[in-house]
Amino acid sequence: MKIAIKKTTLFLITLLGWLLLFTTPISCMQTPSNKEGKSSDSVKESIDVQQTLSGEKWLRSIFQNPNDNEYIFPDEEKVFTKRYLEFYNHELAMFEYPDFETEQDQMNAENEYKNKWKAIYPLGNEVWAPFGRGNGIEAGTKLENVTITHLFGSYYSALINYDAENAFFNALILVPSGDVFLIDYIETMEINVQGGAINLPFLQNITLAKLQLGANPDDAKRLLGKPQSESTENGPLEVSGYIDEDYSVTTTTMEFEGIKLIFDEERMIHATVNKTGRQFGWIICGDKNCDTDFLMKKFNLTEDNIYESDNGDKTVVMNWEIFSLVVLLDANGLVKTINFNAGS
Repeated sequence: MKIAIKKTTLFLITLLGWLLLFTTPISCMQTPSNKEGKSSDSVKESIDVQQTLSGEKWLRSIFQNPNDNEYIFPDEEKVFTKRYLEFYNHELAMFEYPDFETEQDQMNAENEYKNKWKAIYPLGNEVWAPFGRGNGIEAGTKLENVTITHLFGSYYSALINYDAENAFFNALILVPSGDVFLIDYIETMEINVQGGAINLPFLQNITLAKLQLGANPDDAKRLLGKPQSESTENGPLEVSGYIDEDYSVTTTTMEFEGIKLIFDEERMIHATVNKTGRQFGWIICGDKNCDTDFLMKKFNLTEDNIYESDNGDKTVVMNWEIFSLVVLLDANGLVKTINFNAGS
């Protein structure tokens, strides 16, 4: 089966152009913040670690050929949950191979699709063949390398390298199934391998944050619940200070407890997180393990990334092209506010 490559949004093209190499991420949540020595906490931590290692091992195994050292593609029907396989096939029928007699038939089918899946999976993403297979890859092209990375909790990534020019990044959600696991969600994106690997942890963190907070307004409600407030407005597209009057977008602003999100259509352009326990990727407000030292090591920062105010508070600033991540720290070096912006 071959799926045609679609034109990606500016956000994904720019953002995922960096993703070439993966290192094992260190989360400030890996060390329990409660150190009172409760046995239940120790048992839970041990189980979490074992499950993480088991998930990584299982993901590697589905690409391994038992007869030789070459990589193989996993059988989707064996590694996907039945629910996700149904969702994926429904997406294909709706958006890759639509066959509707009238526009009204198509509208009815799209409404049915949305109502069925909006409370379960992210909607509105482009449909790619899992792991990049079929997306313009020539017949006979072999997998050269597969890199599995645990991101956080049940989230993992699989970086698939075909050759020097073809690579695909996959964000996955695993669920236990007996003695193994199954994939209950996968988002596949082509990577511009010519872009190089620049500040990879920054990219991993944004990818994880999108899975936590939502890729679009509907997804945010699915993950975070009903917002405290929501507003929308229409206006011209603005990217990196350039305003395109010929292209109108709907901007949605949503506020949850400790979180403010702004979307341009399906693209998150702004996020503010400022309540203890709330997080943006690996960065968590008020967590004593997410201090200045953690941020410096995790994001490969230098003193040039840190600014100090007159009252002693520090600000950590990370930038790349149209993306910025600004983390305000309190006098104790803990995260007070996280601000993310994408070209707006």
